[in-house]
Amino acid sequence: MSFRLKTILGIALIESVLLLILVLSSLDFLRTSNEDQIIQRASTTSKLFASATKDAVLATDLATLESFVDEILTNPEIIYVRIHNNDIVLAQGGQPELLNSQRSFDNALDSVSDGVFDVQAQVKEAGIVYGAIELGLSTQSIQGMLSSARQWVTSIAVLEVLLVAVFSFLFGTYLTSYLRKLQVASKVIEKSGPGHQLQITGHDEIADVANAFNTMSLSLQRTYHELEESLEDREQMLEKLERNRLKNQAILSASLDAIITIDEHGTVIDYNVAAENIFGWKLDEIAGQNIADFMIPHELRETHKQGMKDYLNTGEGPVLGNRIQIEALRKDGLRFPVEAAVCPINSPEGPLFTAFLRDLSQHIADQTEMRLASRAFETSEAMFITDANAHIIRINQAFTTITGYQEDEVLGQNPNFLSSGQHDEDFFNKMWSSLLQHGEWKGEILNRRKNGDIFPEYANISVVTDEEGTITHYVAHLVDISNQKLKEQQLRQASQQARQAAEAKSRFLAVMSHEIRTPMNAVLGILGLLRDTPLNQEQLELVKTGRESGEMLLSIINDILDFSKMEADKLELELNSFDLHQLLTLSMDLLRPKAKDKCLAMNLILCDDLPRYVHGDSCRLQQVLVNLINNAVKFTESGNITLRTSVSSLSDHSFKLNCEVQDTGIGIEQTRHKELFEEFSMVDQSHSRAYEGTGLGLAICKRLVKLMGGHLGVKSHLGVGSNFYFNVILSKTNANEIENNQELESLQLPSPDTRILLAEDNIANQRVIRAILRSSGLQVDLASNGQEAVKALRSLPYDIVLMDISMPLMDGMEATRIIRQMDGANSQIPIIALTAHALKGDRERFIASGMNDYLTKPIDKNATLSCIHRWTGGAENTRIQTTMNEKTESTDSTQDSLSDYVDEAVLQQLVRDISADIVPELLIGYIEDTRERILKIREALKSTDAELLERETHTLGSSAGAHGNTRLLKEARKVELLCRDGAVNQAMQLTPDLILLAEKSLDYLATRADTGFE
Repeated sequence: MSFRLKTILGIALIESVLLLILVLSSLDFLRTSNEDQIIQRASTTSKLFASATKDAVLATDLATLESFVDEILTNPEIIYVRIHNNDIVLAQGGQPELLNSQRSFDNALDSVSDGVFDVQAQVKEAGIVYGAIELGLSTQSIQGMLSSARQWVTSIAVLEVLLVAVFSFLFGTYLTSYLRKLQVASKVIEKSGPGHQLQITGHDEIADVANAFNTMSLSLQRTYHELEESLEDREQMLEKLERNRLKNQAILSASLDAIITIDEHGTVIDYNVAAENIFGWKLDEIAGQNIADFMIPHELRETHKQGMKDYLNTGEGPVLGNRIQIEALRKDGLRFPVEAAVCPINSPEGPLFTAFLRDLSQHIADQTEMRLASRAFETSEAMFITDANAHIIRINQAFTTITGYQEDEVLGQNPNFLSSGQHDEDFFNKMWSSLLQHGEWKGEILNRRKNGDIFPEYANISVVTDEEGTITHYVAHLVDISNQKLKEQQLRQASQQARQAAEAKSRFLAVMSHEIRTPMNAVLGILGLLRDTPLNQEQLELVKTGRESGEMLLSIINDILDFSKMEADKLELELNSFDLHQLLTLSMDLLRPKAKDKCLAMNLILCDDLPRYVHGDSCRLQQVLVNLINNAVKFTESGNITLRTSVSSLSDHSFKLNCEVQDTGIGIEQTRHKELFEEFSMVDQSHSRAYEGTGLGLAICKRLVKLMGGHLGVKSHLGVGSNFYFNVILSKTNANEIENNQELESLQLPSPDTRILLAEDNIANQRVIRAILRSSGLQVDLASNGQEAVKALRSLPYDIVLMDISMPLMDGMEATRIIRQMDGANSQIPIIALTAHALKGDRERFIASGMNDYLTKPIDKNATLSCIHRWTGGAENTRIQTTMNEKTESTDSTQDSLSDYVDEAVLQQLVRDISADIVPELLIGYIEDTRERILKIREALKSTDAELLERETHTLGSSAGAHGNTRLLKEARKVELLCRDGAVNQAMQLTPDLILLAEKSLDYLATRADTGFE
């Protein structure tokens, strides 16, 4: 074989091999580059799509996801797309057969068998996978291109082989050179990628192949670079957009100011959370609405709209770029101040305006409060402020004035340097306890000035806390009350002196009225007896004159006694039901004889609507009427006296009675009207005055009327006559009430042979009750406790048992139970409970124990006799008349201290029920018995024996009430009830005061017993 042939064959072979290598390398590179391209495009597209849809996936915004799917399917290379979250398809689109088939994801073109390159990208946030994106990209174009490329390269290769075969011998050397170049270029391309160029010197087919190679290399290079640049630019753009989005979102969310963006028409297009909190409108409520209609006060809306127009026309606005303070409008209609800054934004869609708004309400309020606090701090009231550790951080000038300490001397110190040392630790413990529990302490405190003087202050200390309730400061207000304390002391001394003087006057008047009253009763009685003896005319006139003088003197004494009671505040109204018409008529009739002697006409005018049956104090009302009518008769020499009434309704049950007593007498000067109602005051003060009197009558009437809720006044002219008018408040009642309150009623006595067993442990009570019953002719045996009562019933027959409740050894209820279990008639004997007072449920309890009836102590004679008669029967024909509301004169010494401890009404009731001679003996026995009981109470207090204390205070109270120690009765009941309720400590605390009260009560009662009774 020749060299040329060898050369030709060699060249042909080499060229063929090189061509084959080039074709294969090119095809491989083309396939590889296209595969990389489609993989890169698929990965990039899926990641970009996952990033774009991430917010919608996180928010499960299906509408947004569907729009994303529709938009990406507009790319013809994307066959299908699916978005799912935890196996739940959120959105999908594309060819149904692909969506419905089971897809596996491709990593290379070789794995693609159905012409679709399947790829997946995960949706992540903070490292957590929330979903996935599945994409299918069509490989048809790439496969077609590769197929065409293979055909084209193959064709070229075949042609080139033929050409080599024909022309190889002509271009052996040339071929060898270009093949080597192609070989080198192929390796370069294989290693470095497309873009490498061959040097071409000819213009034949070989050169064309080289040019084609160069063209292909350049084309591939340009395509590769364009793709890389496109992907890089898009990645950078997406990253920048994401950063801007996150930054803007963070700014809007974190901003404390409202940020609102509007367009050129004023329509809200952006609105942050702070704006929702400040204005009250939610984004979905305000978005798309005109801001002027929702947030700008009505009178400012036109100004806002005109400003928008001016800016759009001129590009300038006085508000833009400046901070201004304006008023804004909340959703609830409240106007409030805001600080606003508006910035314009030029956008492709048109100008936008972003407003930054800050609510100034709290800022302005804080500034106002600070100014007020600063002004208040510099007040005349001393103030200091401490931190949470009670270290002074500020004082005012008043503090320096009061204490003498300058600011530099007290800053940082604890306020206890002001302590006077006169308060114990408990005082400050209570102060701190109040501060910590209630946030405030008020009270008086003794402090020390810088010069050492101790002075009283009224302090008000308050706690200041933060939003979490932690104490941050203490604020103290101090007022120097030295002058106030001095004045209070002076007022107390003056008041005490005045009270002592008034008490002395009242005691003197009461004592004198009592001392005069006793012999006056005897004088009037003797004159009455003397008047009934045979006397001549002159003697009768003397007796008449003496009796009239005595009655006048007695009337004066009664006035003085009433006035002394009023001065001591001891006069109380006694309410009862009465016939008002009858009382008015009787009051006039009492003075008719006196008026008839002076030839005066007496007129009574009752209004048509005057109620007849009323409730009030009939005695005091009649006292006022008689006094006024008597004065009218006294000071009228001719003419008439008229009593006129009218009514003012107050309610359905009460009314105001208006009375006028008009006369045609001497009258009173206008200047003397005020003096009429003063004590011991008379119009005529001369020794030769024609009209006698004490000057107390009108003063007493005025006080009585005031006590009855009314007013007393006068209209009078000298020489014409007088009109005294007054009103009192009364309540309406009916005739039945009047019948139930008649003063006299019949009382049926038990039979004189009734045998009574009295079970009572108190000796004084035994004496009183036995004396009352024996004075009515009844037989009484005594038992000191329940055991003796049971024993007595087994020994002797009795008709009835009066059983005390609280007794030693065996109480009344236990004794009753035993009696009810006896054989024979004793089991049915009437047993009447005796107790000091009626507690709630006591009656039911006593009846349940087997007793028949119930009487309270101190016992009422009539009630006791009626009860005995009711359960034993008696002499039906034996009847007596008893006065139920008998009015008695007070015979006590009228000293205030005595009336505080001794109830004279109870003693007088004893006098009426027994006799004046026996009562002192009963009182002495009660006093002796009670003093022994006080010793037992002391023993109970010493041993803390609640049971003994309850029993003894019960007995003490019972006997105290029966003998006029009413105040002692009330206090004993308090201690007894405390013991019964289990409040032993409190009962023990009250017992020393009870013992002191008992001793004083017995002393005063002994003094009263020494004065005797009538």
